[in-house]
Order: sequence, then structure tokens, then C-alpha cells
Amino acid sequence: MLITQKIDTPEYRALLTPSLLKLAKLFKANQYELRVAGGAVRDILLGIIPHDFDFATTATPEQVKDMFTKANVRMINTNGEKHGTITARIDDIENFEITTLRIDVTTDGRHAVVEYTQDWQLDANRRDLTINALFLDFEGTVYDYFHGIDDLKHRRIRFVGDAIQRIREDYLRILRYFRFFGRFAHENAVHDEDSLRAIKCNAGGLQNIAGERLWMELKRIAEGRNGGPVLKTMLEQNIGQYLGIPSDADLNQFEDHWQQCYQANPHAMTILTKLFRDSNEIGKFEQRMKYSNDCRRISQLIINNRDSISILDSSSVDPLKPYKDLLVDMAIQDPTAKEKIVELLKYQHYLAEAQQLSDWILPRFPVSGESLASKGVERGPNYKIILDQLRELWKKSHFQATEDQLINEDLPNVLVNLITTNGASSTTTKKHTGTNSSISSHPKKSKQT
Repeated sequence: MLITQKIDTPEYRALLTPSLLKLAKLFKANQYELRVAGGAVRDILLGIIPHDFDFATTATPEQVKDMFTKANVRMINTNGEKHGTITARIDDIENFEITTLRIDVTTDGRHAVVEYTQDWQLDANRRDLTINALFLDFEGTVYDYFHGIDDLKHRRIRFVGDAIQRIREDYLRILRYFRFFGRFAHENAVHDEDSLRAIKCNAGGLQNIAGERLWMELKRIAEGRNGGPVLKTMLEQNIGQYLGIPSDADLNQFEDHWQQCYQANPHAMTILTKLFRDSNEIGKFEQRMKYSNDCRRISQLIINNRDSISILDSSSVDPLKPYKDLLVDMAIQDPTAKEKIVELLKYQHYLAEAQQLSDWILPRFPVSGESLASKGVERGPNYKIILDQLRELWKKSHFQATEDQLINEDLPNVLVNLITTNGASSTTTKKHTGTNSSISSHPKKSKQT
């Protein structure tokens, strides 16, 4: 049953830009209805100015194109036409995506064959959640066909109509349900039992959803409000196996982990890596999710270091020393190494220390190729070994050793040790005198007899 509500809020008025009013006037002159649809209406009712707007119309795509052509309105992004969406650029200022009202004829659990309609309720009926099935016209009237206004008021998250049918139309709606629950439900809110049963019975449909789409939703859930409790409830519905998450993961331990680190706004992988015991388990997750290399590097860093590196005793000169040393080593190859090590600290629940490392400016390693060359060290097979050993000495000095100390006091010992390690040979036994020696070459091996 249709429910309407009149609004006149700052958020609604901010919507009515000159470009949008010009677009609305054009539709009205051609006797087609045009309304704001979905999430933008929800946000306006919540007092949030939306960043993205979707519009719905009773006009077919061909009618919309004909109308725009006659009015000299530029149309862009023609890829949307196959889905019934025409994108107009008004006054070369704003873009508006306008989709014809439609109903699903057949679905395969992700994509639908649709036909167009002029019935707003039928279009609302094919949307996922009641709070996303709202429309708003340009006189300030909200149209609600499935009690979305009341659900929004009480922060209830429910599927439109039959939950099983909505899920089977698009199995990604399982994750969308949890994402919106985490975003909008009250603290300690109770899930709708019918919704959870429908999710649990249809979780297998997620196996056919592309990993990229799954990751987009899962990342938002993990980093969103109440991520820990929401993910725990979600995984209790036997969803993990379809996401590459071990079915026997300790969910209580996982929720406790989230409680201890969420205030530091951790990366999704900082939260989710707690579900995996080793690299093999996280590897299966990576293959299923298809996420970025940065995400992969964060999880691998955490897996490899979470049990082998920790804050030093508070009485030490620098409790963060192990993490700073790791940063020095990683920064050579990875300019974003600090952000990843900060996530490791968050994972280990060292939240104050994570902020300290984030604020710390990595000193510049004082030894350069020029300074080595001045002492006769040329580039060659041993060059990296020499640099690495000098860098280790710099780290041991708490990054205080100067170029003069490293080159004039430490380099001679490094060279002697290198010669000793390599063994005596005609090319490396020359005493280092500050002039060009042969330390850039490996010692020759004696011929086998």
C-alpha cells in the first residue's frame, strides 16, 4: 500500500540544482514522470546529502533519447542503454543517469532479463531492501510502497517482499543485506529471523558471484560500522565457504579482535586476516576474492610477522625499534611500507604505537654511491652486501650513525669481514687502503683437481 510523505529539508533543497530543475522541467513538458530513486532518497531522509543520484522514469529509453535529441541535450556513456539507462549531461555541468522503470522477467542469480513498465510499485518490488525502494519527486513527495520510511525510522533492515525471491534474483544481495545492517541498524539491533533463514538456505548461490563483486561488499562490511559483530553473524550463516574463508574459523576470537582494534580504523585486511591461520588459508581467500596487490601485501605482512615481531619492553630506548627496522628494510622496495606496518601494529592491538609509527619520519640512510666510490668501492657482485651491512649498522645505532662514521669507521671492518668470509684469494687479500681495491668482485674459485 502506497505511503507518501512530504519533505522540505536542507538536504532535499540541496538536490534541486539549476541543472536538475531544467531536466525535471523537460520531462514534465513531455508528460513523463521523473523521480529520484533508491539510496539518495534514503540518505536525504536521514539528513545526509547524497554524493550519487539515480533517477527513474516512466519514459522508455527510446522516448528519453528522442526527447533529449530534440532538446539538444548531450547524451554520454551509451553502455548503459542495454540496461535501460540513459546518461544526460546538462549545461555541460552535471551528469544524470536516468533508468526506465522495469520488472525482471527472468534472472540467473546475478543478471536479469527485464521489460519496461510504467508502474512504480512493480519497479520498487524488484529492489533489494525496503529502505532502498523509495522514490522522491521534485515537489518534495516521498513515495513508499513497502514501509521503507518506517523501517528507516526504526533502523530495520528487511528485504522487499519475499526475502528468498529477492536473494535468488541476485545472490550478492546477501552481502548487501549485511553491509546495510552494519551501516544503519541500531547498536545491538536484532536481525530479522526470516531474513537470516533465507540467507542461510541460499548461501550457495554466492559461489557463482565474481570475486571482485564479493570483495567490494566484504571490504565495506569489514571497514564499516559494527563490522566485527556483523561479520560474525554473517559467517554463522555458513557463508564463509563460498568466500574462501575457513568454515572452522574461531568467530568469537575474531569478534574480540575487531573490538580491540576497530577504533583505529583498520584496513579490511587487518580485520579479516584474523580468520586465517596460515599462508595457505589466506592464499585460498586471495584466489576467491581477486583483490589488489596492496591488500595481498598487507595480509602477507601480517601473517609473516604477527607472531615473530612485537613491541619491545617499555623500558627500552625505543619500544618501536623492531618495526622501524622492518620499515627500513621494506621501504627500499615499497614506498607504502609504513602504512602496511602501521596495519600490523593495529592487528596486534598496539593502537597508540601505530599512531606513533605513522607520525615517525624515516631518516634518510646517509651512505650514498658517491661516498662508497670515494673509498674505492665500485659496483659489483659484493656491492649490495656491503650496503646491506652498513644499513644494519645504521639500524643498530638507532639511525644515529652519520655518513662519516659509517664510511670511515665501519666500512673498513665490513670489507675485512667480507674478505674473511669469502676466503683468501689473489683478488681479495689486498689490504684496504682507501684506494680502489677489488672488493667489487667475488673471489676466484680454485680449480678442482
